[in-house]
Amino acid sequence: MSDFCLAGKILKIDLSRKKLEILRTRDYESGFLGGRGLNQSLLLKLQKNDISPFDANNILIFGPGRLVGTEIPGAVRMSIDSINVFSGGIGSSNVGGKFPYYLKSAGFDNVIITGRSETPVYLWISNDMVEIRDGKPLWGKSISETEQTLKSLTGEKEIYFVCIGPAGENRVWTSAIIEGNFRAAARCGLGAIMGSKNIKAIVVPKSDSNQVRIANPLRLSNLVQMLKKKLCSLPSIQRKKEIGTVASIPILNHNAAMPVRNFEDDYLPEEEMKLYMPERFKQLSLGAVDSCIFCPITCQHYYKGKSSIIYKKLEANTVWDFGPRLGLTSPEDILMCHELCTQFGLDIDSTASTICWAIDCFEKGILNNSDTEGLELRWGNSEIIFRLIRMIALREGIGELLSEGSYRASLKIGNDSSRLSFSIKGQDLIEPMRSCKGWALGIAVSPRGGTHTRGAPQTEFYRVNREIGSKIWGIETAGSPLAYEGKAKLVIYYERLHAIMDSLGLCFFVSNWSSPDLLGPKEIGDICCYALGEEFPEEKLMNIGERILTLEKIYNMIHAGFDRKDDYPPDQFFDEPIKNGPFAGEKLDRRRWEELLTEYYSLHEWNPQTGLPTEEKLIKIDLKKYL
Repeated sequence: MSDFCLAGKILKIDLSRKKLEILRTRDYESGFLGGRGLNQSLLLKLQKNDISPFDANNILIFGPGRLVGTEIPGAVRMSIDSINVFSGGIGSSNVGGKFPYYLKSAGFDNVIITGRSETPVYLWISNDMVEIRDGKPLWGKSISETEQTLKSLTGEKEIYFVCIGPAGENRVWTSAIIEGNFRAAARCGLGAIMGSKNIKAIVVPKSDSNQVRIANPLRLSNLVQMLKKKLCSLPSIQRKKEIGTVASIPILNHNAAMPVRNFEDDYLPEEEMKLYMPERFKQLSLGAVDSCIFCPITCQHYYKGKSSIIYKKLEANTVWDFGPRLGLTSPEDILMCHELCTQFGLDIDSTASTICWAIDCFEKGILNNSDTEGLELRWGNSEIIFRLIRMIALREGIGELLSEGSYRASLKIGNDSSRLSFSIKGQDLIEPMRSCKGWALGIAVSPRGGTHTRGAPQTEFYRVNREIGSKIWGIETAGSPLAYEGKAKLVIYYERLHAIMDSLGLCFFVSNWSSPDLLGPKEIGDICCYALGEEFPEEKLMNIGERILTLEKIYNMIHAGFDRKDDYPPDQFFDEPIKNGPFAGEKLDRRRWEELLTEYYSLHEWNPQTGLPTEEKLIKIDLKKYL
């Protein structure tokens, strides 16, 4: 593969020995494009098999996507990979913003961190220069305090960084790595791993240098202008520009994909739903917007909360996590939950899930006042929820029990509390799975443990018609929520597409995952051709996606022993139907699920009994050497 769109170097840092090593990217790239794909390859090559998440020798890898550094809309994202603290399998997250671009501009395609510093440190990377600096002045500080202190320490007015908050420092499993001071690389406990290494932040200054060379700048520029024009004309994109991802809240509820009070239902009745409509949050908007670098979508909106506090971001996840799920009805309170999680460096989804479990346990008498040190855990009590967020981040009181997620907490408490913990592969689940069958399959089989951004399709939400389904995916039922037919093929399509996009650093919002009118593998192949100087027909690109996904399956085989038994939703989604709304009475069918899994594995050419890649398949796609 060519060297176009590569900075050319990988930075490897051993914090225990304070040793820096520079590797050539071309010696490790191996056809995985970059970002997530290259990270997975590096993990399997460099990491020992008998390692635990907080072992000093564990590896944490940061990898901007291959197209980051260009001006392609949405080419802004970076993958971060290590062991998943919840599952012991693959831990993988992805984040956008501006840091990925400036890290690559500073000269590095990837940063590999191993070892553990004896004292807190941060990394300073500028124009190929790397320093391990004293981080003690940063330790214990919130995300915004960290930014201000970094500016003071470096003397730079404009910096770009990823960092952890107090939650990561305390090795809270539900912690995240924060980009800038409001975007989260969440799930999998990667903030806790960063904290275990005593590294507070990685920082780069603003730079006008750009390490990236493009194969055909003129043709790529023409394509970029066409894509920008298309993005600005689509109604779905206009809605994101107008109100952000909160725009999807009504769509989720309409499709019974709204978690209500710890999944007791998946649909919120219309009168209650009025409390969470996007217009209620729009009323708090300051009218100011921002975006990841070079992105025309501007889905980042600024809001005014209580006491004139200004919030820089709000996501649909935050609304469903702390609204219908925990019972908060005030937009200001929901905004405050988002801000508290951000400043403490907590993963919003995992934190809300764990609090949800605790309240449900308290409501049902499994936890009592002595367990909570007098706290009355009730749905909709904002002050209690604010307090629990802080206690989790600092591991104080009941926060110690909740700091490792609901599944782990339920094992400690017992008393049938595990039935109130909704998790897959040990990691808290945020998505209802009873109505849309393709959505459910994509979440269940995700190698990183649940979550909808590793292959779960949104075609069912948008009810794409049979003609479009057949034309784009070769699946007439792509837009039929209750159909099991065709959904295995659809999930595999999006698994591969998501793996490619994460590796290239492309935001899903510019792809046909967001809207059928946007980029699919053919259009992405055209972009790659002009940027990288090679032909990327659709089949070649999707085969790369298959190889990346299989690397993650190999990692899970080696480190976690996952197989078919780990690709199931929680039992409640089979046993308890949706109570309200257009999908009332719907639940997953066990027999149909078994057939769906078997079809899914067979289409992958994996063993349908075990759900694992066969030796023949690994040889066929040249991955046997990784096992």
